[in-house]
This record gives sequence, C-alpha cells and structure tokens, in this order.
Amino acid sequence: MPNFDGFVGEAYQAPSIYQDAQELINWYPEIDKTKPQGARGVMALYPTPGLTTKIVPGVTGEVRGLYVLAGGSTMLAVVGNTAYSLDQNFTATSIGTLTTSTGIVYITDNRVAAMFGDGVNRYSYTFATSTFATLPATDGAFTGADKVEYVDDFIVYNNPGTQQWGATSALLTTSPALSFSSKDSAPDNIVNIAVDKREVLLIGEYTTERWINVGAFPFPFNRIPGASMQHGCAAKYSVARLGESTAWISQDRHGAKMVIQMEGYQPKRISTHAVENDIFSGVVSDARAFAYQQDGHEFYELTFPTQNKTWVYDLASDMWHKRFYRNSTNGLERSRANCQAWFQGLNLVGDYANGTIYVLDRNAYTDAGQAILRMRRAPHVTQELDYVFHESFQVQFQPGVGDSTTLNPQCMLRWSDDGGSTWSNSYNLPIGKIGEYKNRAIKKMLGRARDRVYEVSITDPVYAAIISANLEIKKGIY
Repeated sequence: MPNFDGFVGEAYQAPSIYQDAQELINWYPEIDKTKPQGARGVMALYPTPGLTTKIVPGVTGEVRGLYVLAGGSTMLAVVGNTAYSLDQNFTATSIGTLTTSTGIVYITDNRVAAMFGDGVNRYSYTFATSTFATLPATDGAFTGADKVEYVDDFIVYNNPGTQQWGATSALLTTSPALSFSSKDSAPDNIVNIAVDKREVLLIGEYTTERWINVGAFPFPFNRIPGASMQHGCAAKYSVARLGESTAWISQDRHGAKMVIQMEGYQPKRISTHAVENDIFSGVVSDARAFAYQQDGHEFYELTFPTQNKTWVYDLASDMWHKRFYRNSTNGLERSRANCQAWFQGLNLVGDYANGTIYVLDRNAYTDAGQAILRMRRAPHVTQELDYVFHESFQVQFQPGVGDSTTLNPQCMLRWSDDGGSTWSNSYNLPIGKIGEYKNRAIKKMLGRARDRVYEVSITDPVYAAIISANLEIKKGIY
C-alpha cells in the first residue's frame, strides 16, 4: 500500500480551504534526518505534553510570571496580586503584594535582588533581608515598567507608553534620577525591551534600536549606529527569547503582521501565510508568548486570549501546530499555559486563571485529568479532479499502547469530499490493546471522490504517536 505523502505535516489552512485545509492540533512533527525524503516515517507526529498539577501556591487567579533565580534553588512566582518564593521542595512562601492583580509580570534579578514589573510599578525583593517593596515614585526618572531585563549588572526597564527607558545602579534595584534615555532614531514608543548578547533591543511600535553599555555616566548605554531596524512590535507580550535570538509579532509602517525571529541584526519571517491568515484576522495586541525546550525541540508558544487560541512554532522543524485545552463541554480553548520556567529539572507553566502551576509532562496524556483532543487533517487527495476509488486507508499509530485503564484505545476517522466544507460520519478504528504490536488502524472500501480530505483524531489518554499513513487509490470513471 503506497505511502500517503503529506499526511504527516504541519497546520496549514489557506485562506481558501479548497487550496489547503490542513490542521494539526496537540501533535507536533519530528523529522528523522537519517531517512531519505519520501521514506516511511521520515516525519512522525508526536503528542504534545499533558499537564500534571505541581502546586497551587495560594490564591486563585492568573499565574502572571515565573522566574528562577541563579543557582536554581529558588523560583519566584506571581499569582493574582501576590508574589511567592518557592524552594526546591516546592514549598511556597508569600513574599509581598503587588498593586495589580492581572496581566503579565516580568521578573529579573542581579544576584542581590529581584525586580518585578507589572506595567504600573516596579517592585524589589532583596534576598539577604527577604524584603519586598514597591519602588517609590521618587526612584529614577519615572514610575512603572512593562519589562525588566538584566545586562552587565544593571537592570533595565521601559517607561510604559513612552520612548523612555532607564537603568538601575550596578547591582542595585534603585535608579539615579538621570539614569535614563530615550529611543531616538524614530518617534514611535518603546513596546518591549530584550537583551541579546549584551545588547539591549528597544523594540518600538514600528522600529527597533540596539544599545550597548559603554560605561557612560549618568546613563551607561549608547545607541549602536547602523543597527536600527524597520520592524516594531504589535503585541508587547509576544516577545520571547527563541534559540540564540528573539521572536515577536512584528509590524511596521507598511502594515502588519508577521511573526519574526532575529538573525543577527536582520529579521527572519517564521510565520506562514496560514498562520497569519488565521491569527491576524482578530485581536493580536493581547498576545503573549514564551519559549521552552523539550526533547531537542525549542517551542515558541503564542497565545491569543481574546481569540481564545494558541499557535506553537517549533524551531527544530520550522513548522507550526496548534495547542488547545478541551473544556468540560468538549469545546476547545486556548492553552492553559500563561508563562513558563525551567525549575528543578521540570518545565513548569502557570495557569492563566486558576492559580495552578503545572508540569509540562510528556508522560501525561491528559490536561490535569481533562481529556486532550489530538487531530490531524491531511492535504487534499485528488488526481486532476477525476474520480478515484479509495480502496483502503491506514494510519500507523505506535500500536499496543492500551493500558489497564484504556483497554482498547481508538482513533476516529472521517473525511470530506467537498474540500472540507462538510464531513462524513466518524468511524472508530482500534490502535492496539496492550501487547498488540501488529495492530493496524485501517478502513477499506471508502467509496470514490474527486477531491477528498481525511481527518484523524483521538481523545483516549494513551501515547498516540503517528509514524506514517498509507492510502490505496485507483482511478475511476469520471
């Protein structure tokens, strides 16, 4: 039976589903570079990690920020309006209170103290004395910060809604009155700040500048000539370090919007037309992102709260997939993950609503007990729009993954003969009980079609890896 070329692939739904209607939810592609192109299993689909509850630090609310201090023995977290310190045993201690209760909080430290920025204020937490304080309005040139970052013993931060940014004194969280400057190569305001190889990126609404520490006084940084870029940012919380650079949703004065990743001083577009068509038809300004590594993949997870959806870019494969949480009424919602940290050998994420910190657990096949829907919708199957008879279709799951709880795991198969507008009934196919390593998820005698789209999904809590698919068709009379 011939390989079904293209069945294993990324999410790509074109503006017209008759061009391409591919979908990939809660699976990600992995490429085996030892196999030649076209070989069976050269690319497989692996299940995205489930969620395992690790701790609820205290209050119920949005987990707004996670940050691990140097040495890896302490993690700071903000849940609602409360800041916590978590030790190696995940014992949480309240350390202070913020004046805000919602919205992303950025955290950094300078080995002596940590700084928090919630957009309204800056807060300091001094390690030696365990003292948490709101920095007064008299500190530095202005109050507040959307973003705080560390570079060369300084903590740098922006003045929200302006071109201004400031810096603390070295190894302190307090700032001299004149330790500030302005983004000055273009009139747009600073949206976010990122540090890349000791250079400070001032990411504006439409342009970006790079500054570096030159040891000046009273403000130690100067702009790097010739390093400005005609790309700004459309969503301030979409900025995240990805690989050895930084990624975000860009915009410029010609329009919006793409997801870019910096390559040196040049932006590289990493979003596809399908991603852009889907996410940029709605609100993007509240988008938020983080990146994390798992099993050799580095994922950039980009969530749109208003649109209630999550897209994920995989740096290893240069492909996109979607992640959704299946709620109690079987509806699909954005990922629960709001922020991320690597702590005690675990990828941790904070829930956007209920105050829970989870483990992103590749050995968990539910989201904290809630079933996960995984779905792959394949490319169109057509031969010059002539009728073809579909003799058999087979999906090669890793078989024998049933367990004592899920005795006979099943996938669900359906198809569309009109480009993805309407769909057939759903057919259950077994993927293999315990020890059934020769099981085949196969269906025969599937009728004829000029243009068919196949869709496979699964909700059973098992290790649902797809290695390949096969399709046997023959041309009919048209």
